Amino acid sequence: MSLLEINIHGHELWGAIDEVLSVLEECKINGDEEINIIHGYKHGQVLKNYFRSNKFLVEMAREGFRLKIKAISDPAISSFVIL
Repeated sequence: MSLLEINIHGHELWGAIDEVLSVLEECKINGDEEINIIHGYKHGQVLKNYFRSNKFLVEMAREGFRLKIKAISDPAISSFVIL
């Protein structure tokens, strides 16, 4: 299973969303099946809370990307299977 990782730690939310959309486009082209989003968590929860929310999944589906969140023990990373 091929995996792509993106580090958006320190980004503002809208910039982070744009970066993730760009990487998801790359995943589609490359045939990647998973994406790890490194967002951090110690210096604010905005990115972590958004990328682990149903709102993120719905907005990505609206953009043409169906994702399923994977259980992961690291609070600084959100991991998804690309369906």
